[in-house]
Amino acid sequence: MAAGKHTLQKIVSLKRQKAEQDFQAVQQELDRVREAAEEITSTLRALDGQTDGADTLILAHRHGHVRKLISDLDAQRAAIAGKEAELLAAREVLKRAFDSEERLKD
Repeated sequence: MAAGKHTLQKIVSLKRQKAEQDFQAVQQELDRVREAAEEITSTLRALDGQTDGADTLILAHRHGHVRKLISDLDAQRAAIAGKEAELLAAREVLKRAFDSEERLKD
């Protein structure tokens, strides 16, 4: 019976490690997506005050560029929301893994 409990503890430990790795991977991806969104936001802020002295062609180009940046920012925000949902799910899996480990110790 002791060998069976040891095997079960090993399996639960491996599942916890996998849950930790999955959680960390999702966290890193969320950070990457947030950084990309911040880059786009910074670019938009930089473009905000640069219209003085620009001719019509440059202004038209910039407005097209701004629309694309805004579209990209919206896509990044949607990706952030999706990654945050993934992170919550990964956190729940990790909690269950820790709970299982604690139950086996008792």
